[in-house]
Amino acid sequence: MARLNNGIFGPFTGKIGGVVGSSWRGMPILKMAPKEITKQPSPAQLLQRSKFSFAMGFLNPIKPFLAERFGKMEGSKAPFDLALSYHLKEAIKVEGDLLLMDYPKVCISKGHLRGLEGVTASLQSGNILSLQWENNSDQSFASPGDMLTVVLFVPDVGSFFFFENIALRQDTTVQITLPEEAVGAELHCWGTFVTHTGSRAATSSYFRCQ
Repeated sequence: MARLNNGIFGPFTGKIGGVVGSSWRGMPILKMAPKEITKQPSPAQLLQRSKFSFAMGFLNPIKPFLAERFGKMEGSKAPFDLALSYHLKEAIKVEGDLLLMDYPKVCISKGHLRGLEGVTASLQSGNILSLQWENNSDQSFASPGDMLTVVLFVPDVGSFFFFENIALRQDTTVQITLPEEAVGAELHCWGTFVTHTGSRAATSSYFRCQ
């Protein structure tokens, strides 16, 4: 219902037919009423919406990390936008009515720095995760002083755990004390190198504990 202000020649607020009266910065304005959407979304559109919500729920807890480590701005797209787009296309599996993360395809960082190579991981007594990798610091886009970051995800509790700058590329091994939530649980791990200035990162590598 529309309402006249200051008589029949004054401005009105509300809706009359296809016109809506309102104000903007103290001035009365008229604009077209928005069209009602009656068409039902297609199954493909519903699936895409579900995948979008699923991906956002997974990535939001690590948004600050992705914002710093998932490449650079591409036009109007920020690094987190690029990460979201990648995971929507590559890292979500559809099994029946379920959406599942394809963990080996999850990527927590992207860049031109040389990544982890020959990585192995094993669980040791005392809830220790032992990690080994090759020293590839003599290769292009690699330096002995590049710093290792490891990210763990525990699906049972839906939590990420970060271990940043815990070793150098040249060290080839490191031991990580697992958080209580990760002990005896399904565990997914990613590792990446960053330069000592933090300005460049490698594309992350996925690994499972043996």
